[in-house]
Amino acid sequence: MSKQNLVHLTQGTPQPSCGHLLPSAEKGSDLAVEPYINKKEVARRMGRTTRGVDKMMRRGQIPYYKWGYRCAFRWSEIQQHLAQTCRVLKS
Repeated sequence: MSKQNLVHLTQGTPQPSCGHLLPSAEKGSDLAVEPYINKKEVARRMGRTTRGVDKMMRRGQIPYYKWGYRCAFRWSEIQQHLAQTCRVLKS
């Protein structure tokens, strides 16, 4: 499967694999491109194991891209998704 066929699995719509334009980028300006990160980096940033990240992927708790056997993530999308779907409880 080529990078052109990259599919965003949480939304089910094809996304370009060449980079993600950040919302602050305007037409005609220097476009900021956010790099992909791997599962190990997501686990490090979240303070979890890679197995924990696997579980979150299976449950649909974090957005990810997949082509072939490879998975890729965008940290800004993970943060945005968690902010929309998770609650902070006071004890």
